[in-house]
Amino acid sequence: MAYFYQEIYKLVSEGLQELAESQQSGKTPQNPVSETHFLSAWVTKAIKQQRYEHCMAKTLAAWQQQARSMGKNAQLKQQFEHIHQTFSGIPRDENVAKPITQAQIQSFYQKLEQADWLVTTGYEVSRKVTHHTDGQASLVVCSKQYQDAISEQGELVKPISLYVRGDVKRLIDTAYQQGLLLYKVTDYKSKVKYHGEYIVYPHNAGSHIPELPTIA
Repeated sequence: MAYFYQEIYKLVSEGLQELAESQQSGKTPQNPVSETHFLSAWVTKAIKQQRYEHCMAKTLAAWQQQARSMGKNAQLKQQFEHIHQTFSGIPRDENVAKPITQAQIQSFYQKLEQADWLVTTGYEVSRKVTHHTDGQASLVVCSKQYQDAISEQGELVKPISLYVRGDVKRLIDTAYQQGLLLYKVTDYKSKVKYHGEYIVYPHNAGSHIPELPTIA
């Protein structure tokens, strides 16, 4: 069975390729309305044909609804391209993402600290806690969860939660620069008061679309 990240990458790659082929043959004009119409029909056909693994069902249904309710403003092509670019930039061996290492995570922490974030990793987060930062951007990681998630080889083998208060877009971009994808649980209420929660999964293999970084 394919991981979500493998199947979503396959899906958007094939969707964009078939759109390009349709445009090259002259069947689909190169404008936002026509492109959205093509991808909307393509998504509906993919659902009917059960072309992709079951883990794609909710994502495909959401795109179908967006296209129906928003028309060209659904920007399906832009969404496909953004997802494709994001996953293209994750280190991998063929179609399997490489393990996430302790060194990557520590480098991520360091980059945030250089950007004046308060990075707190020294205590357990086992219940609701308050973390005072005096307005400074903040990242909190449970020490026990982190310890349990790192193997003797220095690789991430279990998901870890990041509790975040600050410029989330900067956080996402900084993580991506270190080869990490962040999957949002909540953007505000979590175990750490006033902090959102994001998860880093082994091999970046979350079960839904991650927070997408800024890609030039």
